[in-house]
Amino acid sequence: MRKPVLSLLGVLFVVVLHAQEQFGIALGNYAGTDAIALNPARGATQWLYMDIRLFGADLRAWNDLVSASVNERSLAGELRNSVQGSAPGTWSVRELLSPNDKRAVVQASVLGPGMALSLGRGTIGVGIRSRAHVSITDVPAQLGRHIFHGFGFAEQRNVRQDLGGPRVMAAAWTEASVSYAHLLMARDFNLLSVGITARYMIAHAGAAFNLDELSYTSMDSARLEFHRISGAYGLAAPEVAAGRGFGGDLGVVYERSIDEADGYMPHRSGRGCTPLAYRYRIGVSLLDLGGIRFREARAGTFEAGALALPNYNATGIEGLDELDSLLSTAVDHRPTTGMRIGAPTAIAVQYDHRLAQRVFLGFTGVQHLSFPNGNRLRRANVMALVPRWETRYLEVAIPITLQEYDLRRPGIGASLRVNGIMIGSDDLRPLFGRRDVRSIDLYFRVKWLIHRSPFCKGKRPDKERRAPGAPGAMPCAMPGSSGG
Repeated sequence: MRKPVLSLLGVLFVVVLHAQEQFGIALGNYAGTDAIALNPARGATQWLYMDIRLFGADLRAWNDLVSASVNERSLAGELRNSVQGSAPGTWSVRELLSPNDKRAVVQASVLGPGMALSLGRGTIGVGIRSRAHVSITDVPAQLGRHIFHGFGFAEQRNVRQDLGGPRVMAAAWTEASVSYAHLLMARDFNLLSVGITARYMIAHAGAAFNLDELSYTSMDSARLEFHRISGAYGLAAPEVAAGRGFGGDLGVVYERSIDEADGYMPHRSGRGCTPLAYRYRIGVSLLDLGGIRFREARAGTFEAGALALPNYNATGIEGLDELDSLLSTAVDHRPTTGMRIGAPTAIAVQYDHRLAQRVFLGFTGVQHLSFPNGNRLRRANVMALVPRWETRYLEVAIPITLQEYDLRRPGIGASLRVNGIMIGSDDLRPLFGRRDVRSIDLYFRVKWLIHRSPFCKGKRPDKERRAPGAPGAMPCAMPGSSGG
């Protein structure tokens, strides 16, 4: 029992890979496909005519059970010295002592080709990416100490633990997405946009382990007694297509413009050739609706009263057959086939305020919508305040984030965009600090950004360049015409 439950929890807590929301780039006016990922309605008034994503990656993890410290130098210094071939410093891992339940979120993404293209009042987007997500929740502090110290932990030996059990969810999948955003209203100083994203997901692996009841006593370094244990499990072995599913996002955005918006049509001759500046922008979105169905998964429920493991160190579980065999002989085991894992659904709000011509201050909050008794991946709760300075070809942002609303440990990051090359982190402290390293956050993008549409280049059939609106230039698409 130990390996499939507690060793898995311990490994996932210590491993630090989370591609969260990339706040350093997602709020920018030249974010394109990244803005659509946070709110699909953002595409309707995007300042880019076309954003072509070539590739990208996100990597992040967070937990509140353990942290790492290095004595000689920071993590960035360790990485630099490793490249130079220098000897590594001395690392130590310490338990984060707190009475709260422990949690962890691990997310990673590899982004393939994608595109966001403005068609006037409508914008279409397509893309492909591979994602991995692990969420661990509701781990009691007492169980967390046993995970960290082992069941021989002297301070909790011969003490009965009556706990609610942890929930571990994991999935890896590749998704193809199609987005559409539409500018519903451009009137007076008001712009209102809506957007939707639809996804088709092919899963490569999935796992779920949920304990409803957990009561046990650690007798010594080898003997463990369960007084009562019940829960459910499911596992889909890694395959190219272990499961399939559908998902999507919904969003709405309101902008208060500086100039009158009557007749504004993005990236069309006349007024739309220059992006319409705003005083502030407000958005609300539902992210990652839907889920994945694993039809061939090995799953089931189990329940037991008294269960003694005289030597839990020798209870080796190497695969599904061994797990099923142990459960069927030791507990009331009801095996089934098939498992469904919900996507990491969340509601997100965005606010962006123009402070000066090129200076903006943004705010974003993301709240997960998973439920305690459901098989849904849990997204991390995050708030971010993001000051930024941006031009067409250069952008700098300093995101300040609160992970799980923890005011005691704000994360301070930085991101840089040079034309279509973007790199950043929503929390740089773990890279440059020597203590309390319990998260990693990095992301980058390589894109081709096209700012002006053919409608705004003053081209005649003979391809002679003219200024927009000059004789022979393409006519301005009027509001209500079939051009938008």
